[in-house]
Amino acid sequence: MPQVQGFPTWKNINAQNSTSSSGQTDNMTGEPYYGEGLYPGVYADLTNYEAGNASNPNQGTGVLYSGRYRWVQVDSGANAANVTTGTVGYLRSGTVVKSAVTTNVGSGLTNGVYEVSATAGSGGGQGAILQISVAGNVIVGNPVVLAGGFGYVNPPTFSLTALGGSAAAVQAQLNTTPNIVTSADQIGATIPTAIPVRPVVFLNPITPGNYGFIQELGTATVLANSTVGTTAIGAFVNAVTSNSGTVTTTAQSGSPIGSTIGVAIDLPANSILFKAQLGYACMDVQD
Repeated sequence: MPQVQGFPTWKNINAQNSTSSSGQTDNMTGEPYYGEGLYPGVYADLTNYEAGNASNPNQGTGVLYSGRYRWVQVDSGANAANVTTGTVGYLRSGTVVKSAVTTNVGSGLTNGVYEVSATAGSGGGQGAILQISVAGNVIVGNPVVLAGGFGYVNPPTFSLTALGGSAAAVQAQLNTTPNIVTSADQIGATIPTAIPVRPVVFLNPITPGNYGFIQELGTATVLANSTVGTTAIGAFVNAVTSNSGTVTTTAQSGSPIGSTIGVAIDLPANSILFKAQLGYACMDVQD
């Protein structure tokens, strides 16, 4: 979805919890109304002045600051308790097979071109089909995705017994989308659906399945863990260490750790909201 210059002036972007993908519903049909140009994935880079004017100071984070804000859907499988003001959420893995790689070319396979369907029930979805080429009795190149399927929550598996021989294996890879985010606990779930490399910050509680704004870049308000760590301005702000989506802090020394999402610009303390300048794991995504 494209970048826009700003959001509809009637939006308080830290107080949205909409059942409509456009933030509005047609009174006659009950369907989403797209007259204001708000679609999942639309984002804007706002100045302090613009973000402040688009804030509801009595809800969510209060006054917002400069940064990138995106209209997204919260995945229906998210934990509502962890989708709240200042918690960190993550990009959700996609629901279709985007690509596949050959992890073992095998041996003694029967030459030919095969269409192989995903193992029934694997990955939680259905319908994915790969085309696999065998020459010289081994798999040649990577599979071609003929059908991505739908509804997957993790990559499906593919049985290659029809190819004959032994040891051949392929690995499916799901798509990703910045338009759907989920709660931090989904990283450690039995079937993980969150992609931990791209954190976002929730501005207010959003019911799983509903739509609202999140922040990706800039000056964000984050929620400290009950044992936050280093209580100093300039401390590294770290996510992933708590499945609740709260953050911890560590003294800034050398390179940031892999879960670092920014630097504290307010004094952190246990269980409070404080401001952080997002960076490091928070990536600038153009789409």
